[in-house]
Amino acid sequence: MRRFSASNTVPDCTSGDDPAILGPHMEMTTEQHIYRHKSFMHANWEILAAFAWGHYQKDGRGMVVVLEDEFIHAATPQMKAFRFDYAAKDSGLLRQIDADLTPKEWGWLDTYDPDQRVIVIIVCKAGLSTYLIGGPTKPSEAFIKEKAKYN
Repeated sequence: MRRFSASNTVPDCTSGDDPAILGPHMEMTTEQHIYRHKSFMHANWEILAAFAWGHYQKDGRGMVVVLEDEFIHAATPQMKAFRFDYAAKDSGLLRQIDADLTPKEWGWLDTYDPDQRVIVIIVCKAGLSTYLIGGPTKPSEAFIKEKAKYN
């Protein structure tokens, strides 16, 4: 796996091969990928935060892992039809991607406040992008709100 390069375009991050389905996602600039990622995380902050907090309570510090092709094809404006996983600090999933994490990102695992911020890794064929994000709702509060929806 490799990171998005500083070049003008990055390889497509979708899983399909049909250009009619992929449309404008086939060639995006690095800035377009970053904008897409940030838009996705902003639109889904409470879900990501609740998921991270629930797993932090059970598994300890870690990162939320999202496959980009799961949300590229999601219905735009809601952008919520996606699957994700939690890579706890000492988990097998995190060991699978650890070579792609920078020392700075590893440092986030030890220093972030789990009730203020969430570490999100977005993975695609072109590589991965890692973000340390926060939102208007604390992860513990988001967890309570999300849990109430299903009770």
